[in-house]
Amino acid sequence: MPQTFYEVVWIFLIYAFIGWCTEVSYATLDAGKFVNRGFLNGPYCPIYGIGVLVVVVILTPLKNSLLILFIGSFVLTSVLEYITGYVLEKVFHNKWWDYSDKPFNIKGYVCLKFSILWGLACSFIMLVIHPIVMGFIHIIPKTVGIVLLIILCSAFFADCVVTVSTILKFNKRLKIMGEIAGKLKVISNEIGENIYENVAEAIEKKEQFDGTYEEFKTGFTQKKEKLAENVENRYQKFNNSVQLNIEKKRAEYEELSKRYKELSEKKIYGHDRLIKAFPGMHSIDNEDSLLKLKEHLMQLVKNKKNQEE
Repeated sequence: MPQTFYEVVWIFLIYAFIGWCTEVSYATLDAGKFVNRGFLNGPYCPIYGIGVLVVVVILTPLKNSLLILFIGSFVLTSVLEYITGYVLEKVFHNKWWDYSDKPFNIKGYVCLKFSILWGLACSFIMLVIHPIVMGFIHIIPKTVGIVLLIILCSAFFADCVVTVSTILKFNKRLKIMGEIAGKLKVISNEIGENIYENVAEAIEKKEQFDGTYEEFKTGFTQKKEKLAENVENRYQKFNNSVQLNIEKKRAEYEELSKRYKELSEKKIYGHDRLIKAFPGMHSIDNEDSLLKLKEHLMQLVKNKKNQEE
């Protein structure tokens, strides 16, 4: 069990790094290429550091009982993962991982399979890895260790600020895409409705004009040419008005479509990294926009593979 704040910080950073290595190894083997699976940009996964730290602090007195150690690790890490997933979703409006397709899951935040793996992993860490880690911490000269911690913690907190800023910009991008998509749908519906309504009105007016024209033609032959010209002018004016309105809507639609395409295809490293790191991520407010970004990113990867072949 850590005795000082100095040891606590070292334990957190070391296991955050080990967790990152584990996640990257799993993702790299699965994808066949390097994937930075960390929530942050740097080589650390905070949830691993916190998870192991909690297990070490609470379960060290009970580590002699393997069963209690496993059950305690199972429960503590599951609770931590659930709370972390819930808080991240509420704060950033994104669900970063989703176990909904796994059996015995709780709202997609945790599932039995990974909770068991967490329990086994933490038990192994407590019995085998942690004594080595503590030995490593103690052989570092205290002054050197403090300097290293200052540097590492500064980099860590700077990374946190950058990552939060990236996520906020990412969500803003999704929101704008969602708003544009909504406007495109409205305009598309308006164009269709205008065409239908105006064609129907045009037919009705033409029938009225034709009836009026026939009436005057039979009763007042001398006014035939003047009436025909009047009918034609009124019909042409109406038709031009309809056409102008439709063209205006089409121009607005094309401009919004262009902007939507630019947003969906714009390459932004931080945004692309988040999508690659969390392929199962869901957006609470703008899922369609996120799916569009995922689709474009997958197409880029596919094109790159085709070029390499």
